[in-house]
Amino acid sequence: SLYASAGRRVSMGLDGTLEAALDAAAPAMRGLRFVLLTFGNAAFSELLRNFCAHARRAGAAHVVGAVDVGAFELLRESGSPCYKTPLALATGYSLDGANSHSSGSWKAFAAMRTGEVARVVATGLDVLHIDTDVVLLRDPAPFCMCTAAARAEFGDASRFPCSALRAADVAVSSDNMGPSRSVAGGAAYHGAGTFNSGILLFRATAAGRRFAAQWHRNVASPERGSRFWGKTSDQQVFNAMVRRERQWPGVGGRRGEWIMRRLHEDWDGNLSLGALPLPLFMNGHGYFVQAAHRSLQVSPFAVHATY
Repeated sequence: SLYASAGRRVSMGLDGTLEAALDAAAPAMRGLRFVLLTFGNAAFSELLRNFCAHARRAGAAHVVGAVDVGAFELLRESGSPCYKTPLALATGYSLDGANSHSSGSWKAFAAMRTGEVARVVATGLDVLHIDTDVVLLRDPAPFCMCTAAARAEFGDASRFPCSALRAADVAVSSDNMGPSRSVAGGAAYHGAGTFNSGILLFRATAAGRRFAAQWHRNVASPERGSRFWGKTSDQQVFNAMVRRERQWPGVGGRRGEWIMRRLHEDWDGNLSLGALPLPLFMNGHGYFVQAAHRSLQVSPFAVHATY
């Protein structure tokens, strides 16, 4: 088949380095400096296959960071742009399957993937960091980059203007349960719930790069006694970075807008934080249980299999 031939050509160029994986993903970028980045090990081979199959079907430029050699070989054989992360090159590392996100192996994984996100953003690419249990239904690149084609659907008069997101250095998905409430609520509604780092956009702006690098440092080597010390996941750290302490929600937002206001003092005025619209980047409850995409008559870019 045509895809099989293309897959063989891609796999021949994959040598385990990030540079080769980005080169393999470049044709799907179609001139946009934008890539999806996810991570996984061989134990989650079905999720990895599913993620890559939907990304290919959507035409989305993507790279998978293999956490072990088995995952790299599996993905390379299928022609998916992939590389060996530092953990795949480490001797004796094994990611456990606990969902507590508190084990030593999980913390090593979180430190690795935040570092790799920062590394790719530093190359000048906008990165949509995305969990492997996210299913891509459409290529989010035109919306995230607010191309001319995207503005035809997401213009300034639409419910979800892409120009608002284009102004964000970082944008994050939401664990909130009301996609319909988010339409009018915008940043105010998104900010009032937990931010989910399973779909997280970093721009290669100076502020975006700085935030990505600091996110990694706060996960990998938090200062003892800081508000990040004792956090067990990169999502907890992300929320702690942007929210003001000892108050809830600790971040401001206005209805009808998609950019947050009143961030933590470390970032307020130094970072533009956007909300990835919940109806377009849905969680599992909104899509599978509520079927909110039907009632709202929207075509989501992605569905995260949470809840």
